[in-house]
Amino acid sequence: MNVQKNAQAKAAPEPKEPVFKTPYEKAFGAYIALTGLIVFFIPVDILKAYPWAVEFTDFMAGWVPQIDLVTSLGIRPEFNRFYYSVLWAMSPVLFVVCCLMGWEGRQRTYPFWSLPLHKAVCLALVLGAIIFATANMGWMTNTRNGVLRFILGNRLGMGYLGNMAYVVGPVMFTAGLFNLILGWLSGAIPRHIRQQAKSER
Repeated sequence: MNVQKNAQAKAAPEPKEPVFKTPYEKAFGAYIALTGLIVFFIPVDILKAYPWAVEFTDFMAGWVPQIDLVTSLGIRPEFNRFYYSVLWAMSPVLFVVCCLMGWEGRQRTYPFWSLPLHKAVCLALVLGAIIFATANMGWMTNTRNGVLRFILGNRLGMGYLGNMAYVVGPVMFTAGLFNLILGWLSGAIPRHIRQQAKSER
């Protein structure tokens, strides 16, 4: 009887873990969903129809040069100018969520919490270069590129791919870098590395 029960227990499928496990991860998922949906409710002629929208986008462009870069590509320029202004205006919320998500991750063995300093610096440099290249280099500024035209010319592409490439990626990287610096300065990362080394002995 016990053998049968053990066999059934082994055969039973393990419950799937949710994609977003913590409140901060759920908040991150909700943020991505919200910013992806906003794009479907923006009027095409918003800058012509609403004078305040022009002032808002000009103000945001003064803080975020990338908005002028996206506008200068000439792919639905007014629409993209407003949408990316909205995304960057909301980005402080994303930054806080990512910082909290990353800091809480020290209890769940997020990789950078156990990396030696020299490896963490190398990883940060590589990721920083990738993030910069994704948003600024060749294929993301060549208007004959079909991928770019989809990202900036299609609402679905704008809401998710464009959002991730131009805003979410840089903000997540900045939050991760902030946590990395804070983790080393506060001693949290060295402590985590020592604890992990002891547990592996």
